[in-house]
Amino acid sequence: MAEFATGSTGRVFISYRREETAYPAGWMYDRLADQYGDGQVFKDVDSIELGDDFVQVINRAVGSCDVLLAVIGGRWLTIADEHGRRRLDDPHDFVRLEIETALTRNVRVIPILIDGARMPRADELPDGLGRPWRSAPAASSMTLDDS
Repeated sequence: MAEFATGSTGRVFISYRREETAYPAGWMYDRLADQYGDGQVFKDVDSIELGDDFVQVINRAVGSCDVLLAVIGGRWLTIADEHGRRRLDDPHDFVRLEIETALTRNVRVIPILIDGARMPRADELPDGLGRPWRSAPAASSMTLDDS
C-alpha cells in the first residue's frame, strides 16, 4: 500500500462508489500511479494502511490533494443505504464528505462520467454539494484500455 505524499504537488484523490465504479476507479489509479508515482495518487483501498483510522486518513488526503476526481456512474445520485435512503443525503456518506471537503478547501473537483452517466444538476445534490463544481465540462465517454 502506498503512502500519500502530502508534502508534494500534483496530488490526485479518486472519489468513487465501490459498488458502482470500482473498476474504472482502479483503472485510473493504476494509470495515474504508473505515470506520476503511487505517492501522488490516493484511492482508499490502495492507499490506507491496515489499522489506520479511515475517516482521518480520508480527510487528510482530501485536504492535501490538488485535484479530486469524482467518478460518477449512472446510479451515483440514487444509490441507497440499507433503509432505502439515498446515500448522498447522509451527511456521513464518504463520497459526500470527500467532495464537500474538497469544495470547502477550494480543491479542484473534476467529475468523471462513466457508462453514459450525466452530470448531476445542482438541485439534485445535497446543500454541501449543490454549489457549482469549478470544472466546466465533465470528462465523459471514457473508454478503458489496458495499454
